[in-house]
This record gives sequence, C-alpha cells and structure tokens, in this order.
Amino acid sequence: MSEGTAILFLLGSIAWLWHSSRTAHEKVLEISQAVCRELKVQRLDDTVALRRLRLGWTRQGPSLRRVYAFEFSSDGVDRCSGEIALLGLHLDWIRIDHPQGHYFVDIPSNRVG
Repeated sequence: MSEGTAILFLLGSIAWLWHSSRTAHEKVLEISQAVCRELKVQRLDDTVALRRLRLGWTRQGPSLRRVYAFEFSSDGVDRCSGEIALLGLHLDWIRIDHPQGHYFVDIPSNRVG
C-alpha cells in the first residue's frame, strides 16, 4: 500500500468514526428524552456524555458499543443518573437510577452470545 493510500484510508476512517459518533449521539439524545418523558422526569443539562467506547460483536461482525450517561430530576431538586448503551446504532440497554428504584432494560438485539 502506498503512503498516499494509507493516508486516504486513515482520513476516511476518521471521517467515518466522526460521522458515526455524531449519529449515535443524536440518537441517544432522542432516546434519553423519550425515557425521561415516559418516566415523567426532567432531563438535566439537555445533554448526554460518552462514558465508554468499546468493541462489541453482533451477528454481522464487530461493532462499536457506546455507553452514554445523562442526568435527570424527578422533583427539580435531586440529580439522578441514567445510562444508555448503543451497539452500533442500535439500542442495547438502558439503566436508570430512579429515586423510586433502579431500572435496567436489556433490549433483545442482534448481539452474539
């Protein structure tokens, strides 16, 4: 492989990762808003933060597993946390530390194992 081809491959990989990360971030924003609406709580700071980025496996092969964190309030004073995991661009699981109890929803997907 020539040096020019290697540089193009690297730049293409970086562009793909950036685009994929932006798409995942937007999807998690929508999911967290829907979860907060369903639980009748307020999402705080109107944002989510990437906590972990790892390689995961699906039936189609390797994919990125991203875990995002967000905070919400049930009464406008407290701060509770939640996490949403995507495997590729598909919802993998949701964890909510609600004052009335912890919730964990494992989404059946195309994971391996």
